[in-house]
Amino acid sequence: MKTSLFESASALRGASRTAATVLAALCLFLSVGLLSAQEYKEASVDDGLAGQKASTIGSNDSAKIKDFLTKYYLARWTVRDNGREIHKYVAELESDAVSLSGAAQDTFLKEVVSVLQSYAGSAKCYPACRYNAVLAIGKLDVAGGADRNSPGTPYADAIPVLAKICTSDKDVPDYVRYGALIGLVRHAQLGIKDDSFRNGVKTTFAKVLDEKFAEQHNIRGEIYECFQENAVIGLASFKSPEGTKGGTGTLDLFRKMIENKDVSFELRCIAARAIGDMNLDSVAKYDYNGLAKSLVTLARDFCVEESTYIDSELVRDQVKSAASGMGGAGGMGGMSGGMGGMTGGMGGMSGGMTGGMDMAGGMGGMGGMSGGMGGGMGGTIQNQKSMETIVARVQYGFECIQLAIKGVKNGGSGVKAKLDPNDEKQADTIAMLDDTLKEFEDTNKFIAEGPKNGGGMMGGMMTGMNDMGASGSSLKVDANSMKDHLLAKKIKFNELIGVESY
Repeated sequence: MKTSLFESASALRGASRTAATVLAALCLFLSVGLLSAQEYKEASVDDGLAGQKASTIGSNDSAKIKDFLTKYYLARWTVRDNGREIHKYVAELESDAVSLSGAAQDTFLKEVVSVLQSYAGSAKCYPACRYNAVLAIGKLDVAGGADRNSPGTPYADAIPVLAKICTSDKDVPDYVRYGALIGLVRHAQLGIKDDSFRNGVKTTFAKVLDEKFAEQHNIRGEIYECFQENAVIGLASFKSPEGTKGGTGTLDLFRKMIENKDVSFELRCIAARAIGDMNLDSVAKYDYNGLAKSLVTLARDFCVEESTYIDSELVRDQVKSAASGMGGAGGMGGMSGGMGGMTGGMGGMSGGMTGGMDMAGGMGGMGGMSGGMGGGMGGTIQNQKSMETIVARVQYGFECIQLAIKGVKNGGSGVKAKLDPNDEKQADTIAMLDDTLKEFEDTNKFIAEGPKNGGGMMGGMMTGMNDMGASGSSLKVDANSMKDHLLAKKIKFNELIGVESY
């Protein structure tokens, strides 16, 4: 199952990245939770030990604590009938861990991690137990947050365990590796004080991003993109251009991703956003002219890809409308246009937390009047959420690139600030970036106000129909006007980077 940060862009604009990655992991796990009818081994749970918790977990007695964990406290996780209760067990563990301090806490956490690591690595444990075991290791804290909405202080000694699980040479399921990666991202985002642990985490992220990682560890291609996204997010949290060996290794890696048309646009945009949040003060000499051109090229590529995505959404909407007996997409809205058929949806991870798998295309104008009019006459999306998703994707993609150019408030300086206006070549690059920012601003205005003069042939009628079809949507744009706008922007961006195009 694929998960897409673009597909959930509207949610991500107001939610934490950590929450999004945890949700992605849950979606991934659900795709493998019932892999087989294999017989799993369950621990014998002694419920009579329940009353000994208070006197045991803080006893600082390793043997006594381990006995309690393996016979009752954590043993309950291995029982399949308790599957629906594991989230309660995890919450209990998190609370009990932060209630302790000093040597007692150290002993308790050490024994907990040891047992959970054995569960995560055991093929005898059923998938939900293995997955929750590795997630719990990454969520262990030594101190709680100031309030329920504040993060705690992660248990740093869990880092080597998580890294080992993530990159193990043993036969570890990809969902278990992914759970370990989520834990490492959490540690990176909340801060890692120990230099050796921090460098180890950077090394792990770099290993995950190595093109050989998926093959070496039997990770499915569609799931590997989840790994890549989270590894980039983890590296980005350090806000440093340095790689595992210093220099500009991480900056170079992010630039390579931005320029790589073989990876998903999600990943390319996350990398761009990460550069915007990066502290570039230590990097005086760098090919910022080339990086700036790569960012504008990404904007151009994004316009092309999103216009194709809109086509796939139009087709899907028409199929749904036809299946429900409505004919085309809301009557005249079914005139979908295009030069022949409509091609597929977004590459990379276009399924997502909101549902839907790879929307690969080739379906021309079902239930309506297809072809013939170049960019298409009509074609509105009758489903309000689909249209909102299209707009959110566009805004999120452009926002990522804009942040790379301008930097982030109280964060990185951005690429533009690293250019010298007194240098003729760099001054031209600054002008190119300024023009790019104006195009982004124009897109936001277009989304807020809608197309001027009706947006072309039948545009006014189509917009009105879209408003009715969208059941009260406040959006001022319909699918085709958004597509036409993006194709016009593509031409603008081509002009800025000196590429001839229609």
